[in-house]
Amino acid sequence: MVAQKFMTLLRACITMLTAYVVPCVIASAPPVPPAEPSIALLTKVVLDVTRTESGKDVWQHAQRGETLSSGDRIQTGHNSFAIIKFKDNSVVHVRQHSELTVTGETSGGAFSKSVHVNKGSVGFNVERQHSAEQFRFTSPSSAASIRGTRGKFIVHDGADTLIVIGGSVELQSLNSSKSISVQTGYTGISLSNGTILAHPSTPEEQLAAERASRPNDQDGRLEFDLRDRLGNTKKLVIDFTQ
Repeated sequence: MVAQKFMTLLRACITMLTAYVVPCVIASAPPVPPAEPSIALLTKVVLDVTRTESGKDVWQHAQRGETLSSGDRIQTGHNSFAIIKFKDNSVVHVRQHSELTVTGETSGGAFSKSVHVNKGSVGFNVERQHSAEQFRFTSPSSAASIRGTRGKFIVHDGADTLIVIGGSVELQSLNSSKSISVQTGYTGISLSNGTILAHPSTPEEQLAAERASRPNDQDGRLEFDLRDRLGNTKKLVIDFTQ
């Protein structure tokens, strides 16, 4: 009889403890942060392309079809490149030896995005932006506001170069706040001392921009530097279609 009363009391205590402890455990569990919305897609990855998520320093091999969120970074190695397509179908071709960060946000239905190029070069084919939207390329010393055009943006030590082959781009020096409008067929240069200028693009600049900003996902050309046992180098160029 005593044992039966003891078991009944024990069950009651366990029930009370369960009712108290379980809600406390659930309440103290850290909330799971919502997934960052994607702003772009990696539609092509060739050879040495790595990526890291916003706020992290762990670089991993990038895969075709992966989505990018605001703050994610991309790097390309030698003879490597990647193609990034944004939600508005604007396309950025990341050339070899480049590093960039993509950012974007949607406010009131308007999608604004930016590509910060820390080093290297990108070709671009940007869709026409609505009045409340913007697409910007930035570097440590320059900013280029794109409304809908094609071209190439190159970041070097001491100078940034913008080649426009369609539309117009507002190029600004972040060191002097000076700006100019770079029109179709012109090349803008922003020097680290704040000087900013433009000149008619050379045929070589136009060709480089055309190759870097093809309006579809087909790059069309692979170039490799081959070295023999004697140290002599030759360039292997492969033209292809998909």
